Amino acid sequence: MKKYFLILFLGCFTFSTSITLAQAEKDTIWFDANWNASTKSQASYYRPKLIKKGNGFLWEDYYLSGAKQMEAISLKENEEIFDGSVTWYFENGHVMQTVNYKNNSLIGERKNYHESGPLKSQYSYENGNIEGAWVGYHENSKLSESGIYKSGARNGEWKEYHENGKLKGEGSYDDGKKVGMWKMYYYDGKSENE
Repeated sequence: MKKYFLILFLGCFTFSTSITLAQAEKDTIWFDANWNASTKSQASYYRPKLIKKGNGFLWEDYYLSGAKQMEAISLKENEEIFDGSVTWYFENGHVMQTVNYKNNSLIGERKNYHESGPLKSQYSYENGNIEGAWVGYHENSKLSESGIYKSGARNGEWKEYHENGKLKGEGSYDDGKKVGMWKMYYYDGKSENE
């Protein structure tokens, strides 16, 4: 008798699990490598059923491996109207980038990371444009370049650095274009212009 109940229990459990998995897969949206809607067999990413959270919807995208690719709150269920922090991930689980939105407009700090984990760049947005200090880092965490953005374009003095931390180049930008004489340096720090 115990054997009969055990078989019945396992059968019911397997059936209910199959129904749950089938429903979850039915609610899943599949995307190809270019983020176009796709079939499961052509997919590179997927998004499970959206969950209502506060005044928006929790969007969680995944690589086919099951690793999380992105997490965000969208104010609309079927349209990317991000609000708050959005985080993207490399498939290895490390953070790729974090950025903030207010009603789908970029605002505040953005951080990008190397796939191995260290910070790659850091800058801020104002009214949807990059504004203010911009710093970039090599994978070894040494400074790679630094300067200022104004109205979404590089402006003023900029410096670039070799991976060993020594100055590589320095000069100016005007509205995103290099201007004037740029002074360049070899890996050992000696000037190319001497």
